[in-house]
Amino acid sequence: MEDQLRAAFLGMKRQEAVDLVKAEIGRGADPLALVRVCRQAMEEVGKRFEKGEFFLSELIYSGEVFKGINTLLEPALKSSRAADAAEGVVLFGTPKGDIHDLGKNIVITMMKAHGFTVHDLGVDVPPHKFIAELKRTEAPILAMSALITPTFKSMKEIISMLEQERLREETFVIIGGAVTSEFVQKEVGADAQTLDPIEAIRLCKSFMRGKK
Repeated sequence: MEDQLRAAFLGMKRQEAVDLVKAEIGRGADPLALVRVCRQAMEEVGKRFEKGEFFLSELIYSGEVFKGINTLLEPALKSSRAADAAEGVVLFGTPKGDIHDLGKNIVITMMKAHGFTVHDLGVDVPPHKFIAELKRTEAPILAMSALITPTFKSMKEIISMLEQERLREETFVIIGGAVTSEFVQKEVGADAQTLDPIEAIRLCKSFMRGKK
C-alpha cells in the first residue's frame, strides 16, 4: 500500500490516492501510519520542486491531492485520539513570499487530531497579519512553514515584530518545511524547528506543559 500511495502522490493521481486511503481506513488501518506515508510523499514532492523536476503546477496539484485525503484522515485521526482535552491554541501560516501549504496542511491535521485548536492563516501571509491574529486569538504557539528560502526574510520580520509588540517572551515559535534547519531556526530567531509532524506535536505539547 505504501508504494502505491506514494506513486499516486508523485503521479498526481488524486482519485487513486483517495481511494487507496479510503480502502485502508475501511480495513481498520492506523490513521497515523497513513499520515506518515502521505508526509513522506509530500516531502518528496517538495524535494523534486526544489531540484526543478516538478514545477509550480505539480506543487499546487499535489496539495489538492492531499486535501482530498485530508477529508478522510481527519475524522479517523480524531476518533483514534485518546484524550479529548484541548492541548492548546496554535496560529499557523505560510509567511509572505511562499504559496505552498503542503506540509502545513499535514501538520494541522495532526495537531487537530491531538487536541490542538488551530487557526490556519493560509499562505503568502504578510507579517502584520500574523501579529494581528496572535493578538486576536491569544495563541501561545506560532507555527510557520516554508518550502522556499525567500520565506526566511518574512519569518525574521515576524519574530522581530513580536519583540516590538512585547509578545515574544510569551509566544513559542516553531518553524518547519523542507528548506528549514537548525541553522535557519537560529538565524530567524525561532524556538524550535522540525520536519516531522509528530516531533512538532511533541515540542508544542512540551511547551504547553511548561505553561501549566
